[in-house]
Amino acid sequence: MTEIENNGELMENIKEMIKEGKIDAVVDIIGNYLNLSTEENYIQRLENIIEIVSPLHGGKTVIRFLIENLIIDIPSLLENISKRDNLLRYSFLLSLKSIVEEESDLFLPHSKELLKSEDPNVREALLQLLIFIAGSEKGIEEELLIESISEKLTDDKDYVIEKAIQVLKAIGKKNPSIITKVLKKYVKECSENEDLKKSIDEILKAIVSLDKIEEIVEEEEVEEKVKILADKEIELHEKEKELKNKETELEIKEILSDFDISTIEKEKQLKEKEIELQVKEVELKEKELKLELERKIEYTKEPEEIAKEKIEILDKELELSKKDLELKKKKLELEEEEKALEEIEIREKEKVLQKKKEILEKQKELAQVEIEIKEKQIQEKEQQILEQEIKRVEKKLDETEEKEKDEL
Repeated sequence: MTEIENNGELMENIKEMIKEGKIDAVVDIIGNYLNLSTEENYIQRLENIIEIVSPLHGGKTVIRFLIENLIIDIPSLLENISKRDNLLRYSFLLSLKSIVEEESDLFLPHSKELLKSEDPNVREALLQLLIFIAGSEKGIEEELLIESISEKLTDDKDYVIEKAIQVLKAIGKKNPSIITKVLKKYVKECSENEDLKKSIDEILKAIVSLDKIEEIVEEEEVEEKVKILADKEIELHEKEKELKNKETELEIKEILSDFDISTIEKEKQLKEKEIELQVKEVELKEKELKLELERKIEYTKEPEEIAKEKIEILDKELELSKKDLELKKKKLELEEEEKALEEIEIREKEKVLQKKKEILEKQKELAQVEIEIKEKQIQEKEQQILEQEIKRVEKKLDETEEKEKDEL
């Protein structure tokens, strides 16, 4: 049997298996069929598969699985297509149209990379696929991708520029505001490029009608209002943050003023000097008593009995002085114990202060988290407002279109 006959039989088998719901088996068979192809007949085989499979019920699921399992690799596919002549290349791209429109999520992730391809035919082929997607129900709304498409307006190949213009026009029919926004930004960056200005002017004239202008203005007004609201909210949060920081600083200062460590240290030093002076005073008094006793005994000329009485008196005075000294020493010991207790209390207060500082730090962290949560809530509110406004504008456009139809 010839290869054509074999292929025909294979295709009939594939059709039957798809009708029976044997999707996984079909994917394996097609994978083997494409793996056995040569560089010359790969595109032809793939074109046959797409032509036969895509119209069948369940056929697009098969193709989706082929792409998801990288049996059909999008970048490699477009590189292979680029090697064909213009007519065959465009014919194959047309065969992909229905698949691309319904399975755009499989193609869009490769778009930015392929728009940077060194091969202009790859760039043009990708832009053609984006035209199909832009005209589908899903459309194209990602701003970064639209910016990448806009950059192709300054491509070094005219046919690539022409495709980029077509894509932007197709997107602009459904979403003129985002195209206007992106192109305004791009033309400011390349203000001296006259050819770019002409291309942008052509795009804007094609997508902006009186109704669309009103829509764009309304959306810009909404965005401006949302921005002002967000700025005010952020400013309010900043003020709240500053107030909380000031409250924290005042609380710390208040704690430190109630518990001044330097003052306690000075009081401690003064107390130690006072105790030292008292000890010296007691020692001096004891010495004076001893000297007085010795002098009186040595130089007394009074009768022996009187002298003895005086000596006894002096002994008693000395004994009393010693007792007084012992009491003072005990008093000093007690004061030293009190001082030790004060030091322990100081250390405990330092620990309490440290804990308070840690608590204040945690409160600051919690305040920051609250601010971040509020900012997130603001962003969600902004998104809700934008979505509501978009729905309102779309409803208004639908009503306008219905009125125009009724008038016609």
